[in-house]
Amino acid sequence: MRALKFIGVFLGVLIIIVIISFGLKWNAVKTLFNNREGIKEGSEWVAKTGTMEGLAGYISAQPKRVSVVSIEVGKPDSSIFYNAHAPRTMGKLQNLFFVIEYARQVQNGSLNADEPIQLEQINRFQLTNVNQSNHENMLNWLEANNKISDENYVPLHTLVQASVIFNDVALSDFLLFKLGIENIKALMDKLNLQETELPLPFSGLYITINPPAGRDVDAYFDSLSFIPRAEFQQLILKTGKKFVADKTFHQKEVKRFKDGHGLSLKFTKQRDALVFFPKTTAAEMSSLMKNLAEDKLLSPQISKRVKQFLKWPLKVNEAMSRFLNSYGAIYDMRMGMANGASLGRSASTDELYAQAVFFDNLQVGFWFHISSNLMTQDFQQQLIWNTSLQKTTLEATRGETESTATQITDGQ
Repeated sequence: MRALKFIGVFLGVLIIIVIISFGLKWNAVKTLFNNREGIKEGSEWVAKTGTMEGLAGYISAQPKRVSVVSIEVGKPDSSIFYNAHAPRTMGKLQNLFFVIEYARQVQNGSLNADEPIQLEQINRFQLTNVNQSNHENMLNWLEANNKISDENYVPLHTLVQASVIFNDVALSDFLLFKLGIENIKALMDKLNLQETELPLPFSGLYITINPPAGRDVDAYFDSLSFIPRAEFQQLILKTGKKFVADKTFHQKEVKRFKDGHGLSLKFTKQRDALVFFPKTTAAEMSSLMKNLAEDKLLSPQISKRVKQFLKWPLKVNEAMSRFLNSYGAIYDMRMGMANGASLGRSASTDELYAQAVFFDNLQVGFWFHISSNLMTQDFQQQLIWNTSLQKTTLEATRGETESTATQITDGQ
């Protein structure tokens, strides 16, 4: 009976989330009805994961869906390494590479941090009804903080900060092309990333994975899966460039997404489409965060500049300072996945941590549950200061080899 009540509350919250996302319209009701089967996925886990310890239980029981690396810097024996090298959807975490490349270019004088950027240049990348609320939240934040000039320009450094705070895919695409694809490739080579794929424009991804009218979704996804990965990457890059540069193509795709109220995919298929997104691993992302924490990412100056952009969670929630002396993070949350990379120092023990946590290919109903209250973000934060949760999670994730721990903590 208690579980049924819990699920009832969860479904009520879900309805509110969908109404907020889609508006109090017939479309919201239709969306819920069309996804009623998918929403049941993982419902058995809703009652079990109301606490952080419950979430640790899910992590232990669902190894194919979760990777956790939490490095206690200087103490590899106390660190957590769980599915560290399993490929996971990178999502918005690719923005971390844009921040690093931005800092590098500013440091060497090839980029002006105060360069004014016309907002229309960013709006141009926005697909109708695709992460629309995130884009609007970003614009509202810029306006509320008086960052937009009378001529509708915003300083580049402010946009870089916004890219870390908001899941705005249009801004991510702008930065990818602004900083340069070849520069991003060179950066990733310099960082010696062997398991992380090249970041791609979200506009190109969403245009490509959105099936043409009347096309069977499974058959369409199968046809995409046969494209060699290198060719697929070039297709996505070409499509993203075409969307912003070709007026006719831009208008056509904006109309297609408007008429289809965004992606013409059920929640389960949006989750399944994550297979086409660039991948990374918890091993490589946590290694980046460790180097950043120790001011060893490219240079001390670049490391410090990047960390300034990642400090936003403590500014948004000052109450966190009771538990954390310092904290920086970048997160992503989209249908079927929740991930994050972070670094921080515990207020109680003064120990320094570098982390990467990936929840990927999740059951739709379970995803709505953990996303409704940002459970995975809270989990990452507590892994730094909550010693009880550290022990519970370490016990739940035992099994990774000592060589993996040594490799990552040595910064390789």
